[in-house]
Amino acid sequence: MSTAASKLARVDELIERIEKIKVLEDHWRLVGKNLTRLRQGLNEKRVTKDGHRTKEKISQTIKTIEQVAASCRDDQSESEGIAYRELESVLLRLQLRLAQHQANLTDDYETKVNIISDTYHEQQLLQQNDYDRKKSQRLKEIEQQTQEHTKEELDRLRARHAKTIESYLRCCMELHKTVPFRGLKDDIVGRVANSFYELSPETQIEFEQKWQKCELPLTRTFIQLKPDESTSFERSESRRLLIGQDSERQEAIDPWQQLISAPYMLSMVERDRYAQEEAEENVNVEAILRQKRWIVILGDPGTGKTSFARWLVHHLAQMLLSNGQNSSDFDPLRIPILIHIGEFAELLNQQPSLTLFEYIGQHRWMGKVIVDDQAISLDDLSSALHDYIRQGQALIILDGLDEIQVFDQRSKLIHVVENFVETYVQTPTGRSVFDNLHLNRYFDDPSQSGGNQLIITSRIVGYHAAPLAGQFSHYIIQPMDIEHMKDFVDYWFYHVHQQIIAALSLSKSNQGKNHGEALKQELTKVDNVSLLNMASNCCLMSFICSVAFRQSNGSSLPAQRIEFYQEIVDSMLHSWNTKESTISISKFIQILSDIAIHIHENSVSGLIHEDKMKEICIQSIKTSLNESLCNNEDLCEIEDQTTEFVRICHNSIGILTARGESLYGFLHVTLQEYFTCLKLTNVDELKNEISVVDESSSENKVYLVIQSLRRHMNDQHFRVPTALALGRISSCWSPNDFDDFCCKFIQVEDESESLLPVGAFILISCVNDLVHYPSNNILFDALDQLIITAGQHQWSLICPFLFDHIAVALRKLRNNIVPLWINNLLSRSPPLDIQTISALCYLLEGKSGEFENIHWLDQSSCSMLQSLSTLDDEENQFAIDRLLVKISFFNHRLLSVHPNTLKEFLIAKQIELHSIPAFLLPLIIILYGGLKRDEQSIVFDPIHIYRESPAVTLILIRFLSKKDRNKNDQNPIDLQEDFLNALLTRIETKDQSSETVDICIAMICLYGIDFMRQNDKIMSNVSFNMSISRFKYVSMILRQFYFANDENDRSIENETTTFISRLTKRVHVDQSSKQLFLGFLDSLTSGMARLRSSTTSIVLAQASMITDLLSSNLSSNRWKYSKKFWFILNNTLHRLKLVEFKACRLIECWMRWKESAELSLFAFHAALLLAQSDYWSVETATI
Repeated sequence: MSTAASKLARVDELIERIEKIKVLEDHWRLVGKNLTRLRQGLNEKRVTKDGHRTKEKISQTIKTIEQVAASCRDDQSESEGIAYRELESVLLRLQLRLAQHQANLTDDYETKVNIISDTYHEQQLLQQNDYDRKKSQRLKEIEQQTQEHTKEELDRLRARHAKTIESYLRCCMELHKTVPFRGLKDDIVGRVANSFYELSPETQIEFEQKWQKCELPLTRTFIQLKPDESTSFERSESRRLLIGQDSERQEAIDPWQQLISAPYMLSMVERDRYAQEEAEENVNVEAILRQKRWIVILGDPGTGKTSFARWLVHHLAQMLLSNGQNSSDFDPLRIPILIHIGEFAELLNQQPSLTLFEYIGQHRWMGKVIVDDQAISLDDLSSALHDYIRQGQALIILDGLDEIQVFDQRSKLIHVVENFVETYVQTPTGRSVFDNLHLNRYFDDPSQSGGNQLIITSRIVGYHAAPLAGQFSHYIIQPMDIEHMKDFVDYWFYHVHQQIIAALSLSKSNQGKNHGEALKQELTKVDNVSLLNMASNCCLMSFICSVAFRQSNGSSLPAQRIEFYQEIVDSMLHSWNTKESTISISKFIQILSDIAIHIHENSVSGLIHEDKMKEICIQSIKTSLNESLCNNEDLCEIEDQTTEFVRICHNSIGILTARGESLYGFLHVTLQEYFTCLKLTNVDELKNEISVVDESSSENKVYLVIQSLRRHMNDQHFRVPTALALGRISSCWSPNDFDDFCCKFIQVEDESESLLPVGAFILISCVNDLVHYPSNNILFDALDQLIITAGQHQWSLICPFLFDHIAVALRKLRNNIVPLWINNLLSRSPPLDIQTISALCYLLEGKSGEFENIHWLDQSSCSMLQSLSTLDDEENQFAIDRLLVKISFFNHRLLSVHPNTLKEFLIAKQIELHSIPAFLLPLIIILYGGLKRDEQSIVFDPIHIYRESPAVTLILIRFLSKKDRNKNDQNPIDLQEDFLNALLTRIETKDQSSETVDICIAMICLYGIDFMRQNDKIMSNVSFNMSISRFKYVSMILRQFYFANDENDRSIENETTTFISRLTKRVHVDQSSKQLFLGFLDSLTSGMARLRSSTTSIVLAQASMITDLLSSNLSSNRWKYSKKFWFILNNTLHRLKLVEFKACRLIECWMRWKESAELSLFAFHAALLLAQSDYWSVETATI
C-alpha cells in the first residue's frame, strides 16, 4: 500500500510541475490531463490479471515524462537539448501512451475504445489549433511587413505619379459613371414627364432634345454570385482537349463538338440552363474581393458582367480620389485597371510579341482613351500603372475572355493571360495561382496581405470550352431574385425621374418610386412566371422597365404576353445599333425568325453554330429579295449583309448574342419563342414553303397558318410559340378571319384526337394569351368538344389532370363566358347524355377543399342540374349529387326554392322543425340533404336542401300535415304502409326509376334492413342494390363534409397536420404542395369519420347508453339468468361485429352488480331486446 501511495504522490508532484512549464503549454496541458485520468484509475485499483507488468510500464512512462519535464525550464518558453518539433512529437506520443495505460486498467471494451478515441480527438484539436495559431501569426507577420513596405512604396508612387494617377482615376470615373437608357425614346419620356410634372409644350420639346444626352448612373450593381460547381478536373480536361498537342486533336471535328462529346461536359451544358431552385446561398461580392486573389466571374449575356466591372472601377476610383485612404469595403484599395480583352486581341494580332503587361497603359476602353489630359502621355501613364503593378497595388480586370472566336487566337490569348497572371499577380510571398492550392489558400488573404488582384469575366459556354489553368476561384452570376428585381425597379425609375428633374431644373419631388410601384406588384404575382423569368436577366429587366415606364392606362405592363413581348423587342431593336447597318429592321426580324425556328426545332441547348447561322441568314435574305436567280451584285449584297448581321450579333448584347466558341443564342428563351411565333404566322413565307396545295388554297392565310401550327401541335416544346401565335393572330387579324381560323383550327382531323381534341384543347388553354376572343359560339364549340370527349372517355378516371388544366384556363376567361357556356350546355334540347353532364360536374366540383369553380354557377344552372339529378347513379359516381352537395355546403343561395317541394313545405314553416319525428330525419337527410355545418356544430336546416324526390315528397307532406300527427309520432305504421303501397304499385309496373329507388330507401329507413331481406319479393335486386349504393355514397358525403371532431380527434389532427406539412414542404416546393396538403388532410378527416361512424364505434356508444340505463335500474337479484344473459349479450355484440375484447369492457362494468348480489330484471330484458332488435342494425346501416 505504501508503494502505491508513494506512486500516486509522485504523479501528483509531476502534475504540479507540468502546470508551471511554459514551452508548448497546450501539449503539456494534455499530458497533465491524461496523468490525472490515470491517477484516478490507479486510485480505483482497476487492475487486470497482468497487473504487475502494467504497473512497471506506467512507472517507466512517468519516469520518461519526468525527464522530459526536467529539460524544460519552468520560467522560460524554451527546452534544453530537445528541438521544438522533436519535443512536440515526444509529448504527443507520451500522451497517447498514458491513454493506453488508462485503457489497460479496465476490462470493458467500450471504455477502452472511448479512452483511445478521445485522446486522438484531443490531439487533432490541439494540432488544428496550433496550425491556426501559426497561420494567424504568419499572416500577421506578412501583413505587418506588407504594410510597412506598402506604405513606403505607396508614398513613393504617389509622389512620383500623383498627377498622372489622379488624371487617370478621374477619367475612369467619367468613362464608367453611366450606362445608356435602353429602349427609352425622347418623345415617350417627354410624354411621361409631362404627365408627372405638367410641362408646357415648349418645355416638353426642349426637354426631349436634352434627354438624348441623359444616361443611367452606374452607382450600384445587382449581380448575385455563387461558386461554380465545375470541378478542377472538368476544367483541366476541357483545357486538355482544346490546348493539347496537334497530333492528339481530331482536326476533322470542331473543338466544341469534342467538348460536347465528353461526358464531364454535360454537367456544364446543363448548368448553362439555370435551375429554378437555389442550391446554396449567394456569395457577397465584397466578401469575394476581400478573400480571393484570382477570381473568374461567369455569366450568360446580359447578366451584368461588364456593368459590374465598370461599376467596380468607378467605385474604386471614386474612393481613391475622395479620401486617398489605403482601404475600403474591399480592403485594401488598389488602382483599378479595366482591360477589354477584345481590343487587346485585335492589337495582339497586329503585334504577336505584345504582352499584356506592355499593353497596360496603352489600352483603351471601347475605343476611348483612358486619360484625357494632353499634358500626360501614354508613356507616362504606362510607367505609372506598371509601377503600381510591380508594387502589388493594382486590381486588374480582364473583361470578356471568351470573345475571341478563332481557336488558335484563343489559345494564344489564354497563354498570354496566364503568363501575365503568373508573373504579376502573386501573393506577397511570391506564390502564384499555378502553385500548390493549399499553400495559396491558407497563407493568402488579399484584404490583409496586399499584392495585386485579378478579376476575369467571361460567358459561361465560351469559358467552359477553353478554361484557364490554375486554382482560380470561379463564380457564376445567378438570375436576379425577386428582392433584387424590386431594388432594380426602384433604382431605375428613381434615376430616370431624377434625370428628368435635373434636365428641367425642377424643384419637385421625385415620383420614381410611385411610378415603379405597379411593375413591382406585377413581379409579385405568382402566375407571372414568364415575366419573372425575363426579369431575372439584368439586360432584359432594363427593357421591361422601359416598357412599364411608358404605360399610360394605369397598367404596368400590357395584359397579354404577345403585346408585352412585342414592346420588349421593339425597345431592343430601337436600342440596337442598326442605324449604320445595311439591313432593314424588317429584314432583321425575318432573319431572326428563321434562326429562331431552326434552334427551336433542332437545338436542345438553344445554341447555333456561326456557320449554320450564316447559312440561314443567306437563305433568308434570298427569300426576302423574292428572286429565284441572283446575279453577282445580289450575291455580293447578300454576303455583305450576312457579314454585317454576324458582326452586330457578335459585338452587341441584343436579341441574338454570341455565347463563345462560334456559338450564338438568343438572350433569353422567351425571345426565341417570340421569333418562332413570328415564323409560324408569317403568311408570306408560308406561301413559299407550303407549295403542295391548290392555287386557291395557297392564298388562304387561314389554311396556311393552320397547317403551320398543326405541324408542331403535338410537340410540347412548341407550346409557348403556339400560344403566342394564337395571341398574335387574335391581335392582327380581323374578327371574321380570326373566327374562321378558330373554327377550322378546332376541327378534329383524325382518330388520333378521339381521346383529346387537340385544337380545342390548345385554344382553350391559350385563352389568356388572346388579345381578342373569337365569338362565343366558337368558344362554346371548343368547350363542348372537350366536355363531351371527357364524358365519353371517362377523363375523371383516366386522366383527371386534364380537368385541372382546363379549369385553370377557364378561370382566366374574361366577360363572364364560362357561366354563359354552362347555361347554354345544360339547356340543350334534347338534353346531353349523363356521361357529358357527369364530366361537367367533375370539372365544376374541382378538387377536395376547392370551391372556386362554384362561382361559375348561378340559380338557373343549378336548377337545371337539380332537374338532371334523376339521372344520377353509381355508374357515374353520383357526380351531379356530389356537385349539388358542394354547392349546398359552399353557397346554398344558388339553390332555388321550387313550388310543391319538401324544401318549400319546410321553409314556409307549415310545420315546426322540432316537431319532425326523429325517425324521419335520417330519411330526409339521405334523400334531400339539408345538413348545415357551423364550425363544429352540425344541424338540419331546410334552406340547405339540394335534392327533390317527388314521389317521397308527396307521402311525407301528407304525413306531416295530419292534424292528429303528434299522437302517432312514435308509431310510423301509417307512414310505413303508405310507402309500402307506393312501392308495390311501382313493382307491378316494373318501374326501376330513381323515384322507385328513393321509395326503397325510405322503406329501408322505416322497416329496417333485415325486414327488407326477409321480404325480398317486395323490391327487386336491382332496386335494392341501387339503394345500398346510395347509402354508401351518403355515408361518404357525411364523412367528407359533415364530420364534427371531438377533443381527441382535434389533438390527432393537429399532430398529423404538422407531420403532413413537414412532409409536403420537404417533397414539394411549388403550388401543388398546398393541394397535396389539403388532400392528405381530407383523407385524415374522412378516415377519422369512418372509424367513428363504423359499426364498432356506434355499438360501443349504444352499449354505454344501455350501461347507464342499467346502473339506474337495479332492483332485482335474479342471478339465475346471468349466464344466459352473458351468452346472449356476447352473441349480440359479435353479430354486430364488436370484437370480444371490447365487449369485455361492457361485461366488466356489469360484473360489479354480481358482486353486490343485485342484478336488475331490466338488465336481462335489455339484453334480450338488444339481441332481437333490428333497429340498431338498420340505424347502423343507414347512418
